[in-house]
Amino acid sequence: MKKSDFIWNTIGLTLNAFTSLFFLVIVNRINGVNEAGVFTYSFSIACLFYVVALYFNRVYQVSDVKKRFSNNQYITNRLITSSIVVLITILFVLINRFDFHKSVILLLLTIYKIFEAVSDCFHAFIQKGEQLYFVGKSLAYKAVIGVMGFLILDILTKSILISITWLLVVNLFGLFVEIHRYKKMYNVQYNMELTNTIALLKAALPLFAFSFLNIYLNNSQKYILEYFMSEEFQTILGIIIMPATMLSLCGQYLIAPYLNSLSKDFNSREYATFKKMFLNINVVFIGLNVFFLLIAFFLGIPVLNIVYGINLNQYKLPFMIIIIGAVFYALSTTISNALVIMNKNKEQLIVFIISSIITTTTSISLIKNYGILGASIGYFITMICHFVLSFILYRININRMDN
Repeated sequence: MKKSDFIWNTIGLTLNAFTSLFFLVIVNRINGVNEAGVFTYSFSIACLFYVVALYFNRVYQVSDVKKRFSNNQYITNRLITSSIVVLITILFVLINRFDFHKSVILLLLTIYKIFEAVSDCFHAFIQKGEQLYFVGKSLAYKAVIGVMGFLILDILTKSILISITWLLVVNLFGLFVEIHRYKKMYNVQYNMELTNTIALLKAALPLFAFSFLNIYLNNSQKYILEYFMSEEFQTILGIIIMPATMLSLCGQYLIAPYLNSLSKDFNSREYATFKKMFLNINVVFIGLNVFFLLIAFFLGIPVLNIVYGINLNQYKLPFMIIIIGAVFYALSTTISNALVIMNKNKEQLIVFIISSIITTTTSISLIKNYGILGASIGYFITMICHFVLSFILYRININRMDN
């Protein structure tokens, strides 16, 4: 792997991961805690719908080294699933009877995430063409330009609707640039290809299902909180869970640059190399997690107080409970990528279904009775259980590789 690929991929994924944090800070500071609660909930729902639009992710495409499906088939399916998400969003706001303001915010944020889903499809092709640095640059530029424009427009207009519209413009322009790069690399024109559409959807169904449940696990407390507490508490939970969300993403972008190598090693039956590389990745990640826990304990709440302008001192215990849970979930994320490469998607689906049942049953009762503290305990229980189940599944399959 080229040094520029690793550096730019890390920069791009990091900036992209932190955009939601910046958006929440901006909205909370400029538009107030209640509007921030609406934004937090809408963004979390949009992220859930994003997985439906994504359906199969970059890992699935990059690991398709045998070219079971053509580029046009991947692109066509992504456009189909993205169109379906627009209809799902409209039905969702009608069923929940949200007011006009909340409905439009949710719809715009969903379209914003749809553009990201379509971009991800082209990112996979570009990565397979050994130009991962371009993907990182694209993510970085869109994140910086998007956040800066969002901030300026929100200051000038005090309207997050206008600010979100700017994000749509930035992502749409970025998508055009990425499509141009793709055409230049592969010297092809896109043609809709509906053959094997059902086959691709069926093949990627387990991956989609546990990716969907993955987002649900990360945000289930926000979804459940919406039915028991006010928008103000939605904002508070969103703030204290945000660092945990960032930590969860760290596992993804740490392993992303090595997906090509891991996939090639596994498919060429170089199992010893595969295991050694994966072990080294996790050793580094565990070290980073220990450092992050120390920072969170001493500086977490004071920094959040300054950044968001809210006194969160009474929420230090829930905050640390969530952070510790996030460490285990972040480790589960790296394991999940390895299992995708090993084509253990159906088995992973069972793990995610069990974890989703655990988080739903425990969190409803805990949030109803203990509020924010209950949400943090529910999050912790879920992530510990999910890590244990994922690790057991990984060890079973590693042992089979040795035999």
